Amino acid sequence: MRREAKLLPAQAQGLTSKGLARVRVESHPRTGLELFGPLPGEEIEIQLGSRRNLWLQRVLEPHPRRREARCQHFGPCGGCTLQHLDEATQLQLKSERIYRQLPDSCEILPALASPQPFHYRTKVEFSFARQELGFHRRGCFDRVVPVERCWIAPPAHHQALAATRQWMLEHRLSGWDARTQQGDLRYLLLRQANNQDFTPGEWLLLLVTRTGLEPELVRDWQSRIAGAAGLLWVEQSSTAGAIVPEHEHLLAGRERIEQSLGPLTFRLGWRSFFQSNPPAYRLLLDQLKAWLSPLQPASLLDLYCGIGSIGLYVAPPECRLVGVENVAPAIEDARRCAAEMGRSAEFHVSASEDWTHWAEFSAAVVDPPRSGCHPRLLQRLISEGPPEVFYISCNPDRFLAELAQLESAYRLEKAVACDFFPQTGHIELLAWLRRL
Repeated sequence: MRREAKLLPAQAQGLTSKGLARVRVESHPRTGLELFGPLPGEEIEIQLGSRRNLWLQRVLEPHPRRREARCQHFGPCGGCTLQHLDEATQLQLKSERIYRQLPDSCEILPALASPQPFHYRTKVEFSFARQELGFHRRGCFDRVVPVERCWIAPPAHHQALAATRQWMLEHRLSGWDARTQQGDLRYLLLRQANNQDFTPGEWLLLLVTRTGLEPELVRDWQSRIAGAAGLLWVEQSSTAGAIVPEHEHLLAGRERIEQSLGPLTFRLGWRSFFQSNPPAYRLLLDQLKAWLSPLQPASLLDLYCGIGSIGLYVAPPECRLVGVENVAPAIEDARRCAAEMGRSAEFHVSASEDWTHWAEFSAAVVDPPRSGCHPRLLQRLISEGPPEVFYISCNPDRFLAELAQLESAYRLEKAVACDFFPQTGHIELLAWLRRL
């Protein structure tokens, strides 16, 4: 006879970096439990199953700022985790989780809220799976939630999804099956720019299919999409869980769109790395510029520079700007952007940890991926780094781990969190490090 799962009272005590709740169950020995749905301080009832599985059954005492999520897909969709909490409280909880771990000597600035709490993302990637098109289901690598409207995606996604889904069904095309490694359709990628006033701008749409899909089918898809500045088609034979082009085709329009960032304009293709929330990104860069300008640096080193947006935005005109990035297409974009802006700058294809010319720079900006700085770069900063280092972290937990090493050579002067990703547990951190 199967034993019935036990219901237990519990309390949600805090948020993880993923926006999940840490759960304490007084009558159960398990520790480190994390659960989607509860909010900090809520008294809840959970169901504990085998293999450390647990489910929220009901909220007994709700958080005072709990609200109904706007999105009908909230919960099953693996994207947002905090739509059921107002934005001000989201920002407070996310920033305080990081702030309380910083040194007491550090000046901590009030966290910066995103100017747009919804439809802020400028780039999204939808996945095909079997007969569906949408975002991956929470906790599943081989299933998707058939999204109709996403509240954080660019506005153009609604029409693009509807037209593509109808085309898929009419032609009986199959989405990718991650288990059998077969299927006609892989991804649908949308990039939409912001105008200066943060209104939606022009957009690109990319369809990724298996190699050899009949061109007439793709032309029929193209005929159904209206309003795009550019339509592209990528054929992919790789079974990797990411876009790996084998053949790339421009079907209509152009390959790049213009993205404003304050007084600057960047031309972005579907591959270009650019922060997905430009209004919030500008707030962070304005803060960095305010810290940097009084120092009047003669030279600035921009590590992990991508397409050069940080250095080009914050470096004074008379400052020598050098960017370093190991992705060659990104450096091509950076050089193109600098030339179109009439800005003198140097951009080099190199791993940041392999850069050896340190003595000539008075300041550096470091913007590593979520995995953080390469250990060799940390050692170079400690032994050779410039007087001022400005660290932009998309993974503050990783930055805190690295700070323990950097404190042998640097003091953390100031820090500010910025909410690039409302409705999720993620937050960005800008830190100013000054050599001892």
